[in-house]
Amino acid sequence: MKKLLLPAALLFFLSLFQYGCGDLDQNEKIVVPKFHTASDEGLWINQSNTHVPVITFDGKGEIDVVVPIKPTKRPIHYIEAIALMDGNKEIDSKKISFSYDEPRAHFKLPDPIKGNYKVIIKCNLHDMWMAPVVLPVRGKK
Repeated sequence: MKKLLLPAALLFFLSLFQYGCGDLDQNEKIVVPKFHTASDEGLWINQSNTHVPVITFDGKGEIDVVVPIKPTKRPIHYIEAIALMDGNKEIDSKKISFSYDEPRAHFKLPDPIKGNYKVIIKCNLHDMWMAPVVLPVRGKK
C-alpha cells in the first residue's frame, strides 16, 4: 500500500504544476510594478509606511532622503541603496551597508527648477520603491 501511495501523491503534485492552481485564467498576466509607491504597493501591502522614501528640500537645490525602516537581523531586512533619478537617468546613488540606523542620503539636484526627479530605494526583501521629488513652488513658503 505504501508503495502505491508515494507515486500517487507525486502524480497529484505534478498535475498541479501542469494545470496551474488558483483563480487565474491561463491567459491572464500578472502585472508587477517596476517601482512600488505609496499608492501602488503591488505585492507588498502595508509596507509603504516603512519603504517609501521621505524627501525634504533644503532650499539650496539639495534634498535629504530618509527611509523610515527599522532594519532587522533576523530576518535580515534593510535598504541596500538610495538613488536620485531624473526621468530614467540615474543622477547619483548611495550604497547602504547594513546598520540599525535609518538609511539616509543627501543629493544635489542638477537643476532644481527643471527635471523630473524621483528617489528610488532598493530593499533587500521588498523590491524597489519610488517617491517623486516635489520641488517647492517659487515665491511660496
